[in-house]
Amino acid sequence: MPAYLLEAYVVLLGLVILMMEAFGPTERKHYLGWAAIGGLIFGVVLLFFAANATNLPVVEGEEAASESWPMMQRFYSFDRAAIFYKGFAMICTIVVLFLSLDYRKILEKFTENPGSEDGTGEYYALPIFACAGMMWMASAKDLVSVFVALELVTITFYVLVAFMRRNVGSLEAGAKYLILGALSTGILVYGIAWLYGSLHTTGLADITTKLADAEFVAANRLPILFGLALILVAITFKVGAVPMQLWIPDVYQGAPTPTTAFLSVGSKAAGFIVALRILEPFLASESLRSQTIFILLAITGITILYGNLAAIPQTNFKRLLAYSSIAHAGFI
Repeated sequence: MPAYLLEAYVVLLGLVILMMEAFGPTERKHYLGWAAIGGLIFGVVLLFFAANATNLPVVEGEEAASESWPMMQRFYSFDRAAIFYKGFAMICTIVVLFLSLDYRKILEKFTENPGSEDGTGEYYALPIFACAGMMWMASAKDLVSVFVALELVTITFYVLVAFMRRNVGSLEAGAKYLILGALSTGILVYGIAWLYGSLHTTGLADITTKLADAEFVAANRLPILFGLALILVAITFKVGAVPMQLWIPDVYQGAPTPTTAFLSVGSKAAGFIVALRILEPFLASESLRSQTIFILLAITGITILYGNLAAIPQTNFKRLLAYSSIAHAGFI
C-alpha cells in the first residue's frame, strides 16, 4: 500500500470516533476509547505492510523512492527514520488513550454536566488527530509540509490542554500554551520566509544543494543564519528547550495528566525528528556547520542549566517533572 495512506487512515479513524461520539449513546463514552485503541493497533499493523520493498529506499540511508506516488514526491518522505517515528507516534497515542480511559473519572467532574460523560468523547478523538500530525511531521521533507503538520499537532493540543473547562488550572494552562504557541508559529513562518527569500526554495533536498555552494552561502550567510535561528526558536517550543520553555511548568501542571504525558513524549519526539531533518542540510554544509553547531551548543547548555537548577526548589511533583523534561530536552 502507498505509505501516505497511513495518515489518511488515521485521520479517517479520528473522524469516525467523532461521529460515534456525536450520534452514539450519551451515557457512557468509554467504548470510544476502546474503538480508538483498536483502530490505532490496526494502523500499526498497516505500517508493517507499508514498510515493504516498494516503499523503502534501495540504497541504505537514502530517502524512499516515490515514483509510484509522484504527487507526494515533493512533500512526503518514507525512509527508515519516518517508519520508526510513525510507529512511535501510534504506540505513544495508544498508551495515552489507555491513560485517558482511566482518567475519565476525573474528566467527569469538569464536563458541562458534572458526573456525566457529556463531551468527553472528543478526548479520545483529538489524540488521534495529533497522532496524524506527528506522523506527517516524521515524513515532512519540505518546510511547508513541516509547518502544516506542526500546526495540526499544536492546534489539537490547544484543545487537549484546556479540556477541563471548569477547572481554572486547565484554562490557565490552555491560555499560556495558546499565546506562546501562536508566538512560535509566527516566528516559524518568519524564519521560513527568510530562508525562502535567501534560497528561493522550501524543499529540504534543494536547500541541501544550495548550501553546498560555498560562494552562494558566502554571499547570503547572514540572512540564511537568521532564518535558521528563527526556525530553531520555533522548534524549541515543541521540544521544550530554551528560549521557548516558559510554558512547560504551568501547562504540565494544569493540563489533564494524559495530555501532559502526550506532550512530554509524543509531541517532543515529533519536534526532534523535524529538528533533525531541518538541521541536516546545515550540518552537511562546510560553510555553515561551525555556526550551526555553535547555535546548538548555546541552546543545549542554557537548557540543561535552566532545567536542572529551576527544578531544585520545586514542591509540586508535576512541575518538578516539567523542569526535568526541559533538562532532558537539552541532553537529547
